[in-house]
Amino acid sequence: LLRMRNPWGRFSWKGDWSDSSPLWTPEMRDRLLAHGASEGVFWMCLADVMKYFDCIDICKVRPNWSEVRVSGVIPNFAGGPIKIALVTVFQPTEVEICLHQESLRNNEKSSRSPVDLCVCLYRAAGMTGRGRMGVSKLVQTSKRSVQSSVGCTAMLEPGEYVVVCMGYNHWTTGVDMQGVKNPGRLTNFPPYVLAVYSSKKVMVDQVDPPDNVLADAVVQLALARGKKHEGREGMTCYYLTHGWAGLVVVVENRHPDRYLQVQCDCKESFNVVSTRWQLRTVDSVPPLHRQVVVVLSQLEGSFGYSISHKLKHRMSLYPSLGDWAPRGATHFPHLTEDVVGLHSPRPL
Repeated sequence: LLRMRNPWGRFSWKGDWSDSSPLWTPEMRDRLLAHGASEGVFWMCLADVMKYFDCIDICKVRPNWSEVRVSGVIPNFAGGPIKIALVTVFQPTEVEICLHQESLRNNEKSSRSPVDLCVCLYRAAGMTGRGRMGVSKLVQTSKRSVQSSVGCTAMLEPGEYVVVCMGYNHWTTGVDMQGVKNPGRLTNFPPYVLAVYSSKKVMVDQVDPPDNVLADAVVQLALARGKKHEGREGMTCYYLTHGWAGLVVVVENRHPDRYLQVQCDCKESFNVVSTRWQLRTVDSVPPLHRQVVVVLSQLEGSFGYSISHKLKHRMSLYPSLGDWAPRGATHFPHLTEDVVGLHSPRPL
């Protein structure tokens, strides 16, 4: 027999060695079925496992490893109560970082849908002007996935690192919300547990991040893992799709004295949502800046999705978008406080 756990299951195993199976003796039932199927745990014979499953996660048991767990929430807008984890490494060590969201096995009783999780590990950038730790180059990342957990593994040298936990398919930006000014935005954030396993002891502290940590984190992720495209002289676009369950577009303007104006049209995409609420965006990127112009996220994990994006761009001496947007606008939709922490232009 094999003991299985399927927290995402919507149905219970009814075959041999299920909860109601007549194969159990009273003694075996008391010993092996302490919690029953309510916890997503059940038993199957090996032949049935081979017949019905094609993907199984095997838990690792590593003697003498250290474990640190911290909890937090994934806000549904950029101004929410986000925390980052500062990891201090004292000697070379292997680490495994796992991000878990609460089990939604019984989510028919809950209005919350699973979040598209992603956990990224960065070199710490040192203190910002407000005395908060920022992010530098990407070290390692998980895939982004609408799953109960995601994780990544890395070998780390002594130093300081930052872990950023992200999720975007539950964002409600652009729906007449004004960030922390709206009490409705301060409740019911999806909780998570971040686990850091290491072969040598490390120190993990949760700290407040800089206001633009999401923008910097996504920019560094796109620079490291995205597909690079030189759109014109002084302009580079980074497209992140592989392993991302959606799309990220980062635009870089290296011109010292001209604005880069960019239209990004994703209206023909399917089963995705945008952090800016609209699937067509227009932005004026200042000289010597980068901007996350769009983040599309798979909405429902059990269905497929498709991404379609068309980019138009031009240079301008002025920040205003002219005939591409309402008069005087530099971003459309406007970058409210809901999204400015992710989509505001960042200096090179």
